Amino acid sequence: MRKIATGDMQLVRQINRAAILQIIREKGPISRVMLARLSKLTSATAFSIVEELTGMGLVKESGIGASAGGRKPMLFEFNPSAFAAVGVDLRANRLIATVTDLEAQPLAKIVHPYHGQVDGPEGARLISQAAQEAIHISGMPLDKLVGLGVSVPALIDSNSGLVVQAVNLSWEQVPLRELLREQLDIPIHIIDVSIALTVAETYFGSGRGVQNLICLNVGEGVGSGIVIGGQLYLGADGVAGEIGHTTVDEDGPRCRCGNYGCLERLVANPAIAERAIKGLKQGAISSIRDSVGGKLEEVGAQDVVKAAKLADGFAQSILIETGRYLGVGIANVVNFLNPEMVIVGGSLPQMAGELLLEPLREAVQYRSLTIPARRVRILPADLGIEASSIGAAAWAMIQAGFLAEQPWVPTEAKV
Repeated sequence: MRKIATGDMQLVRQINRAAILQIIREKGPISRVMLARLSKLTSATAFSIVEELTGMGLVKESGIGASAGGRKPMLFEFNPSAFAAVGVDLRANRLIATVTDLEAQPLAKIVHPYHGQVDGPEGARLISQAAQEAIHISGMPLDKLVGLGVSVPALIDSNSGLVVQAVNLSWEQVPLRELLREQLDIPIHIIDVSIALTVAETYFGSGRGVQNLICLNVGEGVGSGIVIGGQLYLGADGVAGEIGHTTVDEDGPRCRCGNYGCLERLVANPAIAERAIKGLKQGAISSIRDSVGGKLEEVGAQDVVKAAKLADGFAQSILIETGRYLGVGIANVVNFLNPEMVIVGGSLPQMAGELLLEPLREAVQYRSLTIPARRVRILPADLGIEASSIGAAAWAMIQAGFLAEQPWVPTEAKV
């Protein structure tokens, strides 16, 4: 039998350790014997890993369990405050930095708006500054930080930390990880904002415990993350989930990607503002006109949502149309992937709520096949404005082995 190399042994140990830790998270307080049974590891391996995790402070004793006929077992539970992670969510006009414990409970959060275009080095400086400020506020020692995750609305080479293209930031080929390493001495991981949102909602939000889901991020653009069989699906090049650039109306307006009638071009915040401005210029009666002092070019999606919540018929019609377009795009995904759940997050759903989700659900039910339509639940994201920064922090936990990628298959190394 082939002898397993030292590196392979370390990888197996890391995988098994993450599996044991995840079981303690979900099932604790729990005994070592039950851990060995659930993880399908030998008692010796499971016991050894528990001792290692206890020594690291990740696991702590929590009392004595009931006897099953012999000696009463010691029970162990997860200690989420043993370490922390930092997540920074960078957008075109603001960033959010969050320090969380290992259960994604915020220990510190700051929001920094900024104005004007920033290039890669300036963006890295803003990220570093915000991360250090949040760390200082949290009071968490640097040696207890497992890493920094940074979410960016961009195509990303996750291996190198290179931002290949971020249209909203006007960035191309920005070596963000390397720029940050010049300022921060902790592990750094770069992740697309929609993937960060998906990670957050899957582990700690609306999708917790769901094995097959799609998580949409609808705001200045439209992206999504895909979870299949409990695992994040990134595709061959790490860019799966670009639902915003699927065609919904082939005769629709030109998208920034060069195509026509893309979903993003019809439902993102700029599209909502554009439809409102066009309608107002054509004489639509609406309170939106007064809310911007007659300066129609200043109308934004937030003005439309605000008016819709005040029963403005014109504004409500725009959100209904937007919800239907979004429902068409989601119906295609529901028919194709048959998910258990679709989570709708981002700034637009957060602002509009059921004014957007109700027509969206109706469109999905009307346009999806009977079986997947009956199965799927469509829910709003649960974690609010800091969801992507929490997801970025969780991504750092995953990379450090403090949060398990699902599903884990524990493996015994044999020499």
